Amino acid sequence: MSGDGLMAPLSKQAIKRRIRALGSAADRCGSDVPTLVGTVLRMWCKAEFPKLPKPSLPFSKALATEAELSAFVALLAQMSFLDATYWLSSAYAILADAGHRKQLAMFFTPTSLAEGLLDDLAAQGVDFGGQSFMDPACGGAAFLAPIALRMRTSLTMRGHTPLKLLKHIEKRLYGFDLDKTLCALSKHFLCMALHKEILETGYVPSFMVYSADSLTHLEPVLGTADVVVCNPPYRKMTAEELEPLRAIYTDVIEAQPNLYALFITLCVRLLRIGGHAALVTPTSYLSGQYFGRLRKFLLRNTDVKHIGMVSDRQGVFIDVEQETALTVLCRRVEEDRTHIRANVSVVSATGQYTNVGECRLPNAGAVWPIPRSIEDVALLRRAALSQSRLSDYGYRVRIGAYVWNRDKRPKFESLQDARRVKAHTAMPLMWSRDIVPGGIVRLEDTSSFDGEHRFVDLGDRKHPSVVTSPCVVLQRVTSNDQPRRLVAAAVSPGVFDSYGGFIGENHVVILEAVSDKPELPPTKLAKLLSAQAVDRHFRCISGATNVSAFELNQLALPDPKALKEAATSGRSMEEAVNLAYGLVSEN
Repeated sequence: MSGDGLMAPLSKQAIKRRIRALGSAADRCGSDVPTLVGTVLRMWCKAEFPKLPKPSLPFSKALATEAELSAFVALLAQMSFLDATYWLSSAYAILADAGHRKQLAMFFTPTSLAEGLLDDLAAQGVDFGGQSFMDPACGGAAFLAPIALRMRTSLTMRGHTPLKLLKHIEKRLYGFDLDKTLCALSKHFLCMALHKEILETGYVPSFMVYSADSLTHLEPVLGTADVVVCNPPYRKMTAEELEPLRAIYTDVIEAQPNLYALFITLCVRLLRIGGHAALVTPTSYLSGQYFGRLRKFLLRNTDVKHIGMVSDRQGVFIDVEQETALTVLCRRVEEDRTHIRANVSVVSATGQYTNVGECRLPNAGAVWPIPRSIEDVALLRRAALSQSRLSDYGYRVRIGAYVWNRDKRPKFESLQDARRVKAHTAMPLMWSRDIVPGGIVRLEDTSSFDGEHRFVDLGDRKHPSVVTSPCVVLQRVTSNDQPRRLVAAAVSPGVFDSYGGFIGENHVVILEAVSDKPELPPTKLAKLLSAQAVDRHFRCISGATNVSAFELNQLALPDPKALKEAATSGRSMEEAVNLAYGLVSEN
């Protein structure tokens, strides 16, 4: 078996280089990617599983003589079986046509996360020896193969003969995927996982892995599955592909939905009452504006048993940075509820769960506040008691309207350049990089960055995109890797005195005062948003890298009156926020 060699494990980047070398070999031999993968699979099986039936994928004798393939097969032999299946599937995805890969969103689940999620299912009472399992986006068997191994272990412990074991798994394990090559890979991976029993009995199961569009072709089996596991494809859907699905998924479709929202809905519908779904998804469904209907659907139709927040957003999926959630749901009789409670854990990239507590999930389409650490639990509990939002402080949220690489209006690096050509207007442009956390933004007459324009001729000083009121600005695009998610600064009054206003580039979020006397002036509001407790709370309600207007408007802030009272006696804003939230006592 694989995994017994002495070679030190290679990094992901090193393995990707080996995969690129495979692609070069295929080009030299004039072979397509399915033939390349089929040839590697045949060579691997000949070396490690020699008595199994030959794979159904195409094979090239010429390609099999290339040194790169022999080296890659040797590399697979040094890995655990599940890691090797992951990397062979990933080789297909990496080398496939870019358009095909994007259309099918081929990003496969690493073994560590798949195993961690299956452990979670076991903890929820799922019986791998007695229940049926289905993956409606099975890809390269990232879930089917480890499930088959767990089914084999459970059935062996129950005394099943090898033949009875194979027939049991054959009837209770289902997979579907649009890509025929991945379906063929998955079927053979299952044979490899159960090779001992197949060789002993001579019986080769006809595994139920089919090429199909799960979103439209699984209606006959809705409400029948014991367990559904899925890493659904994720990408924005086009209007054309969405149209035939509207009638089927009308209760969760909102604006331009992400494909994975429809797959989550399908996974729930496939379950019988009491059945479980285990999902690997982006975290954006927890808070995104256009997932509001999906959140309502989940609270009506499921109990959210566990949400695991993967702590490492880099390197989890190949060639993509993605904040990831591992969610376990249990299907229930449909019922409207105001809220439910769910357990939350932080999950390492190696699949280790650390429980951080319980959270309350509202059923109004609002964001789901999910703690990212044990310390967040108390913060969320206190913040949930506050009804105050940005609007209560006298501010409204706007997003900068200027898109630099699309806007065709005249632009200038300096005010002097604009005046030289007698521009109609010369409105200063604010960039995200102008915003220094907790500082004051002063826009100078000349750009601080070479080649970056500072002024734009709008043609009309009263253009609706011009900001003329006192305000706070934030960087729109951040990440969990930054010290702060809310990078906020006040705009200097001098900007309005000198230029009459400014326009924001579309990576700038603008909090604009709606009256002459907001509850806090911009300088203090910027400090409020920069407070650690407020930033932590925002992290708990934000499931994407963008700082969205939707999430900002739902950010629970201390009551303005309580904050002003707490800010007396020389307390810093940090101290005042903690006191106003109720995180510390006045004594």
